[in-house]
Amino acid sequence: MSWALEQRDIVDATARYVLLVLANYADKNGRGAFPSSASISDDTGLSIRTVKYKLDHLLEIGVIRLGNQAIAGAYIDRHDRRPTVYDLCVERGATAAPGSERGANDDAAGCSSRQNGVQTTTERGAGAAPNPSINHQGTIKEPKGPVADAPAASKKAPKFDPLTAKPDNVSASVWADWCQHRREIGKRLTKTTCDRQAKTLAGHPAPDAVINQSISNGWTGLFPEKVLPGAGAQGLRPVSEPDFNDSTWAEGLMVRT
Repeated sequence: MSWALEQRDIVDATARYVLLVLANYADKNGRGAFPSSASISDDTGLSIRTVKYKLDHLLEIGVIRLGNQAIAGAYIDRHDRRPTVYDLCVERGATAAPGSERGANDDAAGCSSRQNGVQTTTERGAGAAPNPSINHQGTIKEPKGPVADAPAASKKAPKFDPLTAKPDNVSASVWADWCQHRREIGKRLTKTTCDRQAKTLAGHPAPDAVINQSISNGWTGLFPEKVLPGAGAQGLRPVSEPDFNDSTWAEGLMVRT
């Protein structure tokens, strides 16, 4: 849990919240966390779809990774009911082991001459103990070595999160569903697309109904003209799949997508 609190470079507050809850289920080494999306949803108050979206985001930026899936199988027999097992990437921001405290010898980094540490003497040609690869006391705010001297231009730009581009007249839950739908069909929303769709929905009396209509029909674009004025979530006009031979519809698609 303390490691998750130190991940200050995660600017998405919702993603950090999901990471904190996931860390609460991991063991002392940050491994074997397998809460279901429904459990995380109950703990955070977020929708299940938003939880899944944020878990995918944490995987993409390298904060978590897929763990040993057999761990969940030891507790849950049915394969279709097993949640995904995650490990925390606790090596992020790790620092070198101390070499000048607690009586450490200068020739053996991280080794202590006291009886509760590694002995500095060698037996039968054994080499000095290496530095630990993981130290949970480190943070990623103060990088060590060449990383600290790297030019700012070489740093990777943060990935665009379409959830942050929600139009003002669309509810947060419906917009999260739309972002997830576009991701599932392989058409992730870009900043340009979000800006265009915000203009398309501006001033519409039922923007949530427009988005729900596209999700229900598996469409990529938004078609506000197909939703009756004042329609709610259940007040959609019955429509069929757009006619791809209709030149008028094709011209409109070039503007919306």
